[in-house]
Amino acid sequence: MAHNQDTAPVVSIPNLGSVRGVFNNDTDNKVAKFLNVPFAVVEERWRPATKVQAWDGVRDATKLGPMPPQQTENNAFLSMFLGVPEKFVYDEDMSERDCLNCNIFMPASAVGSSEELPVLVWIHGGGMRNGANAVPLYECSDLVLESIDQNKPMIVVTLNYRLNYFGFLSSKELLLDAQRHTKALPDNQWYDGSVGNWGILDQILGLEWIRDHIGAFSGNPSRVTILGESGGSIAVSYLHLIPQARGLFRRSILQSGAASTMPEIYPEQEGQVMFDRLCKLCEIPEDLEPLEKVERLRRVRGEKFVEDMNATPFILFRPSLDGVVFRKDCRMMVGDAESYDPQLEWVMTGNTRDEGTMFVAQLGASTLEEYDALISRLCPLSSRPQFTTIFGAPSTDTEVQHLSMRLTGDGGYRFPTLQISEAIKAHPTAQLTRYHFDRHTEKIEGMMPGMGAHHGVDLFFVFGNATARGLLNKEEKVFAKKVQAVWIEFVTAASPMASTLPKVLGSLYPTTSSGEGVGAGEEAVVAEKEAIVFGDDLEVTRGAVERLSAEEIAFWWKSYAYAAEQARLGRAGDVGFNLAKGIKP
Repeated sequence: MAHNQDTAPVVSIPNLGSVRGVFNNDTDNKVAKFLNVPFAVVEERWRPATKVQAWDGVRDATKLGPMPPQQTENNAFLSMFLGVPEKFVYDEDMSERDCLNCNIFMPASAVGSSEELPVLVWIHGGGMRNGANAVPLYECSDLVLESIDQNKPMIVVTLNYRLNYFGFLSSKELLLDAQRHTKALPDNQWYDGSVGNWGILDQILGLEWIRDHIGAFSGNPSRVTILGESGGSIAVSYLHLIPQARGLFRRSILQSGAASTMPEIYPEQEGQVMFDRLCKLCEIPEDLEPLEKVERLRRVRGEKFVEDMNATPFILFRPSLDGVVFRKDCRMMVGDAESYDPQLEWVMTGNTRDEGTMFVAQLGASTLEEYDALISRLCPLSSRPQFTTIFGAPSTDTEVQHLSMRLTGDGGYRFPTLQISEAIKAHPTAQLTRYHFDRHTEKIEGMMPGMGAHHGVDLFFVFGNATARGLLNKEEKVFAKKVQAVWIEFVTAASPMASTLPKVLGSLYPTTSSGEGVGAGEEAVVAEKEAIVFGDDLEVTRGAVERLSAEEIAFWWKSYAYAAEQARLGRAGDVGFNLAKGIKP
């Protein structure tokens, strides 16, 4: 059925109901969007959500839906970066019950057609503590329009999921609560006993909804690519490790992050610290029975939790080793090909050049006094000489800050990207594409010198919408089209090997002239240029796949293994990058 641009687009979703969307005037009505389409409902706090039920009549899908509860106060940089106001209104902008909605952007010509277009699913970042599909930077009409203009039309779906205390809180009490709840259910689902992973389960529900219903929007459920950046990329990596998520996507794009960037917490360790702190904040007596504590916290108005997040902007939230969704430390899984779907087809992953510039205060050390504590979290005393040989020994606060940028960028982002790369290289069917994003933006660099190609800068070029264009100069806007072309090709190519995008077919690592891997003290003379480089000169070229040295890679493997072992022994809060800085038992 051909669409009529003089009337609003309407799609009938079998077994659910109809939705009325809107044509985007800014795209000459070439893009139709359906906003606030629900895929699940949160009936009770700290329980798995339930699939949305059918509705009567035609549902209005012309306005953005509520965000998941999160901090309502945003600093000026975040406001500029994302295009959000400096203050949200809790009751107007957020809903604990009805936040699980998706936005669907599609070619207007495909509305009511029998086409089967490839689908890109966006999972937003924000450290699993904030973000939403309603964020202006994540408006995807321009990306879909670019796919139409390139004759490679695709659909983009953006998902919400529960965040922070609502999506990722865990503790001994919550484990007991989940066990009691599961025993009372007549028919248990695989996820019913889960704790602290409700946000990840929401993402799976969203992907299941896409599998079951995207066909009504002319999408092909067997050609789904999931895309995430930062916390969203970390979530994508976690989804790879969950057997029950297999088959929901065949390709993935991971921008700046893997599961090992933010490894699971132990409910009885870091989770307990957060739970006890929340009880104290809500004036819940320490001597109450465990299940009563949970019930009282359930009755606390969500805005109380939001006020606490406004006061503690450095806390990041993570999934939990609950024995249900996650049973094994991801640091031991993310680099193992056997952890991934055997039917996985293609993965693209990479980093910005200057990942660490944004995280010195949050994850690193700013002074010589803080430096020793940071190093003790990354390696045991026996490894200090190796650390100093590789990274040097700073003698000033400025040198500490620069080294912290390197450590957080390499250890927190580049090394996890390498872990994923090793797994995909060893995978029986999947192909690997790697990229390096080296371009900064003139506007942000002018405002904040030294930020460089900072964490998240690639988003402006991938989305290329009005919010992004407000931060790009004329040449950068042209460059954005080149970046979008790569993402669109990845999603729409008939197969990896039929695509013009480079695949890593040779070694991940540089080699010597003899063909051996580069070892300590050896110089790399052969480096296959199989990675995409988005250059600071606004050109897209090819470069070496891996930028970490052999010595750095060896150190980070040991560091991650050390952190995983210490966590297993009950010292999880003392190792790795401090993702809850300033939060004490």
